[in-house]
Amino acid sequence: MGFAKFPLARESFTLSDRSFHVGTWRVDLSSRSVTDGNAVKRVSPRAARLLEVLAASEGQAVAREALLDVVWPDVIVGDDSLTQAVTELRRAFDDRRGSSRMIETIPKYGYRLTAPILLETAANDAAPLSEASDCFDLEAYGLCLDARRAIARSGRGGFMEPEALARAAVETAPNFALGHAEYTITLCYRWLYQRGEDGGLIKALEHAETALRLRPDLGICYAAMAFAQGAYGNADRARAALAQGLARDPGDSEIHYLGARTLLAMRDYRGAVSFAERAAELNPDDLRPLYLAARAAMVFDPVRGQRSAYACLARVQARIIADPTEARARNTLGPLHALLGDRENCWRALNAQDGYRSPLQFYDVVALAQVGEFEAASQAFERVVDLGWRHKEWLVAEPTLALLKDNKTFRRAARAVGVA
Repeated sequence: MGFAKFPLARESFTLSDRSFHVGTWRVDLSSRSVTDGNAVKRVSPRAARLLEVLAASEGQAVAREALLDVVWPDVIVGDDSLTQAVTELRRAFDDRRGSSRMIETIPKYGYRLTAPILLETAANDAAPLSEASDCFDLEAYGLCLDARRAIARSGRGGFMEPEALARAAVETAPNFALGHAEYTITLCYRWLYQRGEDGGLIKALEHAETALRLRPDLGICYAAMAFAQGAYGNADRARAALAQGLARDPGDSEIHYLGARTLLAMRDYRGAVSFAERAAELNPDDLRPLYLAARAAMVFDPVRGQRSAYACLARVQARIIADPTEARARNTLGPLHALLGDRENCWRALNAQDGYRSPLQFYDVVALAQVGEFEAASQAFERVVDLGWRHKEWLVAEPTLALLKDNKTFRRAARAVGVA
């Protein structure tokens, strides 16, 4: 079963009894049922019609008056009827009270669906495997693999090199979904950490849409969409896309790592740790997940955080022996020692760096703050902001940076990122 971008004229307010997905929930209008895994719930005809109208509006708010006119045609009812129907839908979706996770109340106006909507295509509309394999370009795939390695190892080019490689993959094979997904991811990294081009996140979302249109069966395409939505600040849509990706490819380490990053930016530390630890299990060669797990776990379980830090340190030391020039490993070493309370080795690792300017110097900020060098940490943060670092959600979520909140240099740099 495939999915397509929701293709509806707003004035129609009808899905012609087609099935569709609201976030992780499948909606079948013909049976008035909503399903999430093993949970199946049925709603009243009015609630089903209300859901149909909200879905057809494609995420736009619909006025209460319009909803009353369309859902209760030729019947005079009050606002209470609409409120009851909304409550019924929220109950069906397990929508927490006041969270607006699925249905948002627009004060003094109406309602809108906040979760992404995907319309199911008929089984015979889905691209056959032979057609999908015909679009699998080996040259473009090789470029995607190189882009992913470049991100994981982070050389002197920072995120410019992986972005260029992913862009080349798209140019080599415009109908290759993995190329668009990888380009989405690299665009997000570049925009967040290295002064990416204006409109970089919009471009990332467009390529994520293209990836999903080309291969709606691939989990990494949903993970790329989740990463882009999270970078854009759309937490609910990021979570829904992440769930879709994991449902398709639960054994993909990169989906778990991107999920961990997305959850940490939302300050879901426990979820971020679980995802990062799973990513580390799935890819023992990757340094990033265990480092993320160590930092996030320190918020709620320092013992678990130290366990991840020691495991990451072992990987980092082995990587440095194999390749003493790898930037990611060298920049991770100091912060790991700081997390473990080893101030001497932290300073030794920081002083051993060759001093070139890189977005990875954000690791220095974390390490210096951890060992109590608040002014030096604040100055290091100012330098990475000058390089283009602007992930404000990460800035708020990073637990160690709370130690710098009273430093004038840090506050000035934080304001430049958009955090008061």
